[in-house]
Amino acid sequence: MEGTRLLILQLLQKNNSDTVEGLAKAIGLAPATIRRHLDILQRDRFVAFEEIRKKTGRPEYSFFLTDDGQETLPKRYDRLLNQVMQLMSSMTAQDIEGKAGSQVLELVFQRLSDQVWKEYEGQVADQDLEQRLTVLTDLLAKEDFSPMIELKDETLQIKLLNCPFRLVALENRAVCSFDENLISNMLALKLEQKDNICDGASGCMYTAHVGNKLPAGFSTVQDEVAPSRTDR
Repeated sequence: MEGTRLLILQLLQKNNSDTVEGLAKAIGLAPATIRRHLDILQRDRFVAFEEIRKKTGRPEYSFFLTDDGQETLPKRYDRLLNQVMQLMSSMTAQDIEGKAGSQVLELVFQRLSDQVWKEYEGQVADQDLEQRLTVLTDLLAKEDFSPMIELKDETLQIKLLNCPFRLVALENRAVCSFDENLISNMLALKLEQKDNICDGASGCMYTAHVGNKLPAGFSTVQDEVAPSRTDR
């Protein structure tokens, strides 16, 4: 999928939900055009809606992604399966001795993230937090996590708008140890998970108190939806 309908899906993923007017303003198209695209997305079961209760005036509707809509955005299931198979085939009896199945899975995903971390370790060695975040943001975008990183009240918030392993993660939280371990290593910070898609959140979010290690108002967003003046 591409063009306006892809932008609509990306915005709904980022904002969790939105109205016709909100989408029209963000994309730069007329509300009537947005409604036409939403009709097609509803027909294809990528988008659903609910009525916003108002005391007066015409009814308004809030649109959101369905599970099918989430799955149209970047996913890496084939790559994940290949990586897991390769890593598990290299594990020894000592690696899994005394571990329950969930613990083995968590170990697998931690080791997968360690493999990625080792590729980037040299780029962040001896770098300050802001420089580490720049490298991390590029890496998470490359891995299709669509990161949005902000500083609020000396607390770093790292929100992953897209999960490339979404269906697998919904079945087993062990998958989350991949991104949590990777982010923690890249930033040399201890993280706390605030939101998780397994609990119905629109995206997973990790936080860490960083004090004055970053400039006020620091933020970085990858894969941000760009306004469009043409209908495609």
